Amino acid sequence: MFSNLMTLLASGGRTVRRARAGLRKFARVEAASITVESVIILPILLFGLMATYTYFEAYRRQSLALKANYAIADYLSRLHSFDRTTLEGLDELFEYMSGTREGSWVRVTVVECNLSPTRCNDEYPRELGKGLSKTSFNSGIYNHTRTTMREYLGPHIPKMYRGEKLIVVETVAKYVPPFPVRWTGIYPRDLVNVTVTSPREYDGLCWKAQPDDCPLPPTS
Repeated sequence: MFSNLMTLLASGGRTVRRARAGLRKFARVEAASITVESVIILPILLFGLMATYTYFEAYRRQSLALKANYAIADYLSRLHSFDRTTLEGLDELFEYMSGTREGSWVRVTVVECNLSPTRCNDEYPRELGKGLSKTSFNSGIYNHTRTTMREYLGPHIPKMYRGEKLIVVETVAKYVPPFPVRWTGIYPRDLVNVTVTSPREYDGLCWKAQPDDCPLPPTS
């Protein structure tokens, strides 16, 4: 019985040695089938390329939308008044600069502090006054009411002094990823940006509904 056990152990040792030798030989062999390797690796490479392109494209569109928002806010801060034609032109300009599809929109709101700084800044919701709120056509949304302005824009607006007016530009760019969601994990989304700026050359921004509205202030 003891001799049978030793024979079995010796046989097992030879099997292990042969297995090790076979593995070492397999590791040294460089021959392969490019067809099999391509079938294995090509889907992984394609998925990596699609995912990488989609991620970088999403960040690029977000950056473009933010820069377009800044450009519109800077332009409005230098105006005394604007009308419907100007607003719709800014909407088209935003779509062009951000590279987005139809459905993107621009909303311009003038906010003022016409109460004490304490009531304008420290209370919640902030007691801010609405000078105007205008939205581009075909947006599917409405102009801000005093309530929605205080609730939604209040966290974005810095503290104000009494009599101060600020221009708030909201933009939404519709982003649709170039590849299906199941391949990249990135869903269609709204790229939302809110910019607050002070008027640069005038005391505020006026809405010109009629040609005689918004006369220029006298110059010294």
